[in-house]
Amino acid sequence: MRVKPWKLFAGILVAAAAYYLANPLGIPSLDPRARMLGFVLYSVPSQSMQPTLESGDLVLCNIWPYVLGEPKRGDILVFRVPDKTAASYVKRVIGLPGDLLAMYDHQVYINEVAIAEPYIRRPFFPGRGSYGSLAPTRIPAGHYFMLGDSRDNSRDSRIFGLVPKANLIGRIDTIF
Repeated sequence: MRVKPWKLFAGILVAAAAYYLANPLGIPSLDPRARMLGFVLYSVPSQSMQPTLESGDLVLCNIWPYVLGEPKRGDILVFRVPDKTAASYVKRVIGLPGDLLAMYDHQVYINEVAIAEPYIRRPFFPGRGSYGSLAPTRIPAGHYFMLGDSRDNSRDSRIFGLVPKANLIGRIDTIF
């Protein structure tokens, strides 16, 4: 039985309309309901954001801020890691597009200026020196450098690299 071209076109059009209604802005999300509501509850999976967030904290992730806008330094985000699209992480934005970022002895430098980070967990653990240093890196357009607040206990951009904007899910707005 042959399918008439107009029926094939109508079927494709209906499928595209259904996809658009389910995800009108093309936003990646942990939960399809968030695509319509703009918010999703997320459980913090690790201790990498201590003392700001504890493992198991329930947070509200707002997906709207980065639909039209850009992340700001210091925002805490939920995002997909570049090497594993299924894994989602919670980290703080440290480096923005165009920044020259470096780290020496656990101190972060942006454009050769040390930044104050009162939120990070200290003291650092001895024997983890490789985590405390990073050669100067220019962050390209559309990418971000993410770090956990518990620097010696965090798998972040020092390990998996820069995070593309397309991998951002949303900003943490509320901690329960």
